[in-house]
Amino acid sequence: MIDLPNILQLQLSPGVLDLAWGHPDMKLLPVELVRRASDRALSKYAGAMLTYGIDRGVKPLRDAVQHWLATHEGAAPHDNELMISAGNSHGLALVGAMYAQPGDVVFVENPTYHLALRILRDMPIQIRPIPCDEEGMLIDELAAQVSLCRVQNQRIAFIYMIPTCQNPTGVTLSAQRRADLKQLVESNDLMVVEDDVYRELWYTAPPLPPLWQTIARGQVIRLGSFAKSLAPGLRIGYITASAPIIDRLSGCGLLDSGGGMAHYPGLMVAELLESGDYASIVSGYRTAYAQRRDALHNALLPLQHHGYHWQLPTGGYFLWMRLPDGVVAADALKKIRAEQVDALPGTLFSQLPLSYQAVRFAFSLFDEAQLTDAGQRVVRALT
Repeated sequence: MIDLPNILQLQLSPGVLDLAWGHPDMKLLPVELVRRASDRALSKYAGAMLTYGIDRGVKPLRDAVQHWLATHEGAAPHDNELMISAGNSHGLALVGAMYAQPGDVVFVENPTYHLALRILRDMPIQIRPIPCDEEGMLIDELAAQVSLCRVQNQRIAFIYMIPTCQNPTGVTLSAQRRADLKQLVESNDLMVVEDDVYRELWYTAPPLPPLWQTIARGQVIRLGSFAKSLAPGLRIGYITASAPIIDRLSGCGLLDSGGGMAHYPGLMVAELLESGDYASIVSGYRTAYAQRRDALHNALLPLQHHGYHWQLPTGGYFLWMRLPDGVVAADALKKIRAEQVDALPGTLFSQLPLSYQAVRFAFSLFDEAQLTDAGQRVVRALT
């Protein structure tokens, strides 16, 4: 019998409906399709699949990603504008290592992905939070902070943001904000690091084009990932950027030493893309997670009569519930946990810990019946 606690990051307490974890449901993961794709790849590549790969990642996967982006986004990077990563956390750490100097300023959304903050805090930089609302980052506030850096002669390394189906809020940056961001970035020669991990998991309509398509080449590094749209255990993603940026990232010492990232899984994922299996996997995830989102949303609805509010997320894994005035996240979570449900406090996602009294619920891990039960328990705890 497999000893799961010794191999999994996910650790669940018996009897608890733990909505803190932004993890996929293992029952939904495409084990058989991955097995078949791996067998096909091994038959095709044999020992070449088990040795060091090239710095930019295997060509069959880069070709397959280019075709996917051209088909589903209407534009694809040129071959010299694309490289394979070990996922978006690796991509962000790599960009930071190559582009951030000690003392630089990095702007982030407030709130933002809490583990991206962990990665950035490993760097000798200054993290500057920019507030967000229902349309995403406040670009006017970003512009004011950029001007302040210029006056103070502070170097700006980049802007890190999740403009599509953001974690933790589920918000997508509006079309007008994207236009304002484009003007600000291009007129000030700024760099944006676009974390696009949830792009494929849209539930209502396809999202707006990624920033790397709309902002001038050389000013966006887009981090794409198969973690949510396929399986996080494969540790594989991709980066699209201008050719000089890709040259610099793929020419780093890490890849020179170890070869390309995700060599084995890259050839296997190429098989999934080429066969059409990946498209069916993504479609299945959209259906399943949309149903789970709806189950949690509907169960929580009575709380809206008590001053709790949230936007129905149009994609991603998370529902971000803002608390009424006077309700503190720590106190709300204490009551929720007494009902054997868990979640994460909004303060965890902020550089200004007291600025967000909210709770993040993940709806990816449990089925509709369990999420309905969890939501009902939360309502009982908070009313």
